Amino acid sequence: MFLTSREQKLIHTFLKRGTLTIPEMMEITGTSRRTLYRDLNNLQKSLPEEISLQTSEEGYFIKGDIKQLSQAHELVEYTMTERLYGEILLLIENKASILSLTDYFGISQPTVTNDLRQLEQTLLENEISLIRERGLKIEGLEENIRSVFVAAIYNSASLQELISNQLSDNKLLSILDLDKFKQAYDAFESLILPEDMTDKVRVLMELFLVTTLIRIDEGHFITSESLSSPSKGALNFVNKLLTALSVTKFVVSEITYLASVYEILYFGFGRELLFMEKFDTDFSYKIRQIIDRVSTKLEIEFGKDDRLYGLLYAHLKESEMLPILFPKKENDFIKKIKKDNPEIYKAVNESLKLIFDKNFSEMEITFVTLHFVSTLERSDLVLPLCSALVSNRGRISCEFVMSNLRKNFPFLKKIDLIQNSVKVVKSQYDVIFTTEKEFDYLYINPMLDQKNLDDTRHQLRHIQQKSRTLTIDSKEQRNFLNLNDLFTTGNEILSTFEIKTLSNQPNLSDTVKQIAKTVNEDDGELAELIEERFRETHLAIPETNIALFHAVHSSISSPLCKIYELSQEIEGMAMDHQMIKINRVLLLLAPPEVPEYVSYLLGKLSSSIIENKLYTRIYDSGNYEIVSELLREIIIEAVKQYGD
Repeated sequence: MFLTSREQKLIHTFLKRGTLTIPEMMEITGTSRRTLYRDLNNLQKSLPEEISLQTSEEGYFIKGDIKQLSQAHELVEYTMTERLYGEILLLIENKASILSLTDYFGISQPTVTNDLRQLEQTLLENEISLIRERGLKIEGLEENIRSVFVAAIYNSASLQELISNQLSDNKLLSILDLDKFKQAYDAFESLILPEDMTDKVRVLMELFLVTTLIRIDEGHFITSESLSSPSKGALNFVNKLLTALSVTKFVVSEITYLASVYEILYFGFGRELLFMEKFDTDFSYKIRQIIDRVSTKLEIEFGKDDRLYGLLYAHLKESEMLPILFPKKENDFIKKIKKDNPEIYKAVNESLKLIFDKNFSEMEITFVTLHFVSTLERSDLVLPLCSALVSNRGRISCEFVMSNLRKNFPFLKKIDLIQNSVKVVKSQYDVIFTTEKEFDYLYINPMLDQKNLDDTRHQLRHIQQKSRTLTIDSKEQRNFLNLNDLFTTGNEILSTFEIKTLSNQPNLSDTVKQIAKTVNEDDGELAELIEERFRETHLAIPETNIALFHAVHSSISSPLCKIYELSQEIEGMAMDHQMIKINRVLLLLAPPEVPEYVSYLLGKLSSSIIENKLYTRIYDSGNYEIVSELLREIIIEAVKQYGD
């Protein structure tokens, strides 16, 4: 028999005292008279048939074999969200039936039915089916089940509980084998972990190991057909973990699976493309498509922000591994983002569905929308605004106001100071600020307090999103610095860059060998590496005729960048996994050991062909002068950003 905590308190006191009055019971339970009567009614329903709750002149008492009540268990109370996560865990553990769920959570059958309806929708969003024949079970790809499994565990405990493995008092995780958590925790504790690994990343890596151990014990394995090849760094890390665990049941596909997960969570993030062993070109291309499509629909060049691509890539990659299972519908956060940015939200929603061919939760769409909105607010390249400040205040006071505006709104390209007496040509500005309340401009409090700041941000956001200045071919934002100010590496890359015509054989292998020989006549190993990397990464660019050949090899003494015009087309697989004709190759090579700043610079060059549509077009068809100028711009911007 299960009882609520208040019912349990009443039973214990009845067993001690025999009879209780209404005031006594109100004091014991800490409830109102009305709530107490409801509790007494529920208690009567919970008691076995041979036991009843009776009243007398002295108060209430229990009639029957009260020894049975000493076996009563306190019913743990769950919020609706906690219950849903618990039900997910029971389903995955194959311990769920309608009867077991009603007993475990102390809820009615109609409530279980409603829960299952919500669970079914959430599972479908993650490509998992809820089967109701002969009980309850789930079916789907093992990778999807484990991702949902990890998400349910992660949301059923605090980060502190998980990082310290203090789970014995957790009312939901008691459903699972806590020994597996201890094994994973001990394995991670035995390793020297990278200093830059965050607590969240470590916990997620542990949880994927936990769920793998549990699922393998229950006879559920990953199939190798669905796996990508992880890097050596991720594989080495998994092998060290398994050595610490002393496990024997791990087949190759399970090792590869864990390494692939760890690649996404840690090993493949924050590194430059040229120096990454593995690169998910298909996913990368989808990120670029999202940026391009939202940019086109809104006529805003989001691709000019060099941070957006990386942020979207990291966010959506992690969301693949850790789905949001039960987001609150239309919570205040979602409502605010949708209300303030309706056009961006709509464009993002449509683009995500079209490009990834699946439904995303409102919370996920909102987070992606926020990335685009943040780009507008932090970048002076994406959608800069020309502004003016109309004021009768002194120069120093106005400079203070303008400094605050620039600090809080970096996208303000310029702020002209105009005295009240001067006629303002409104057509020259996107927004006009004023410190004088009588003017019909955007009022700025000279101290720019928080409320005024929030109101201003809200209005500027609307002005930005209504401003359509799509100038893909504009050179206005290109600021070239003297080459003498660049690092020596940038100079070397520019001075050795060339576009060469190659009289090639019409197949990939022979063409790669011919290109490698132009760099090093005797090094067949370099050709093999270039071809191997190209076949793994598929870095031919869709809707173009250009491919990126890139590698890091000991035969290369200094970084080099060249373009080859092929006399005969070759076929290669593109980032979208479609075969295309290639008649131009961008070659980017580097030595294995380079200083960090050189790695950063080369990373900017290698990723530029993927992340920026304009740059891709220039690489694909530009002549020597145009491509050289593009390289110069990329190098200058990289040096400027690295120095900031």
